[in-house]
Amino acid sequence: MMTTNTLALCRQAPYGDALAREGLEAILAAAAMDQAPAVLFLRDGVFQLLPEQAPSAIGQKSLLRNLQALPMFGIETIHVCERSLLERGIDAKQLAIAGAEIELVADTGGFIAGFDSVLSF
Repeated sequence: MMTTNTLALCRQAPYGDALAREGLEAILAAAAMDQAPAVLFLRDGVFQLLPEQAPSAIGQKSLLRNLQALPMFGIETIHVCERSLLERGIDAKQLAIAGAEIELVADTGGFIAGFDSVLSF
């Protein structure tokens, strides 16, 4: 059986609709079945990685638990688009997920091209 390497793109802001949460849940479900995809946060998806969010102020649940579960499910490297951070004025030092390494990606197109399948959330 041939295995495919899969990349999950997290492109959505953390709150406002359910896509960011559903994307993280799909990633965790795949990882639970030993199909852990690589994960790349880009565009407004980089906002998901910022600490000290207050989603209860807008009646939403925090994504922090889902993010913290990634390393427990074998996803120990979190890839982040360097340009997306720069465009949004976010310093990479602000990002931290316990148990995971944050790896900046300068060439997202080249990075994405290295995968057999890509899921987009």
